[in-house]
Amino acid sequence: MGRFFIQRIVRSKSLYFVLLIGLTSVFLQFKFEILPLQNMYKYNLGVAFTPYTKWFEFGSASQLAGFYFLLLPILAALPFADTYAKDKQSGYLRSILSKGQMKQYFQGLYLSNFIVSGVIIIIPLLVNIYLSFMMLPNIKPDPLVNNQMALDLMNTFFPALYYSHPFLHMLLYLLLAFFFAGMFATICLSISIFIRNRFIILVAGFLVQMVLSLLAQFTEHYEWIPSYFLMEIGSANVSFSTTVIIFCLGMIISTLVYILGVKKRVIT
Repeated sequence: MGRFFIQRIVRSKSLYFVLLIGLTSVFLQFKFEILPLQNMYKYNLGVAFTPYTKWFEFGSASQLAGFYFLLLPILAALPFADTYAKDKQSGYLRSILSKGQMKQYFQGLYLSNFIVSGVIIIIPLLVNIYLSFMMLPNIKPDPLVNNQMALDLMNTFFPALYYSHPFLHMLLYLLLAFFFAGMFATICLSISIFIRNRFIILVAGFLVQMVLSLLAQFTEHYEWIPSYFLMEIGSANVSFSTTVIIFCLGMIISTLVYILGVKKRVIT
């Protein structure tokens, strides 16, 4: 069953479409925000810039980063979250059930969906990190030297870590992108047990993010908005505890919905 899902993933056109969008975004950011700094370094004018202040997810001046993280729930869902709906529509699911492989199918589907969505979201970010280090010097950022907004507890998680071990701070935000991509994809997968419309399935995670954004606007709790706190420098107040709670609630609720849906809509 594991080989079956790997083959499905490799053949997924949506996966390559998402990868194209992600890589295009980070390459454009690299071209317009990092490459121009090459001439500055020739004349010793670029000392204020490092990979840690200019990479894609730092996002302080990049509209491309904001666009990417706004659409993250949809991008995460596209490669695999509608697999159950497609298998049910094509009749392949009956073949799985008749062979007594139902448990392996749904477990593999759940894990594959989570992992694939996370990996496909962070691959472009890893490429951007590599390109940034190829172009800019590996120098720790400094709030006085670097020409950037100073990071503090209001706009990033663990700002002391950013200034002492900036690469670990990068990895922290890569992990956040991975896990939240998995969470949004899991939400979409759980919805697919009950809804046939693939469009609704694929945008379910995005709708959840929009609901959180609306609630944040009314309550002024902007730390609830994923597209804000998933960037290394947030657009509003951030709270790590709130972020953990949102992730845990999203995973627990969507997983329970998935399990109950399988038991009630598939087994019976």
